[in-house]
Amino acid sequence: MSKTLYLHRTGDKTCVSHDGYIQMGAMCHSVERHMELNPHVTWVETHWIPDIFKHRYKRATFQAHERVSGGKDSIEARPRDFPDEGASRGLLSGKPHLSTK
Repeated sequence: MSKTLYLHRTGDKTCVSHDGYIQMGAMCHSVERHMELNPHVTWVETHWIPDIFKHRYKRATFQAHERVSGGKDSIEARPRDFPDEGASRGLLSGKPHLSTK
């Protein structure tokens, strides 16, 4: 079974690979050269490119998960299982563990 990935030509000697949802890499060679270097993948040249990750919209499955779970605030409001874990390293708000050496 062969993977299918996509290439977008950004210049004569540059291209960006993506999986149809997320950009995966910016290449400093042409689309044709990229296809030669990676023959085990089925490459399709596209004339569109997905938004960069930080500009992405939430996916429908994640939106459904947030609806069911109550969103981020409900998760952060839960009592912690180990409230002092990580406090000695300054990671959490618990009391630091005093070591006896």
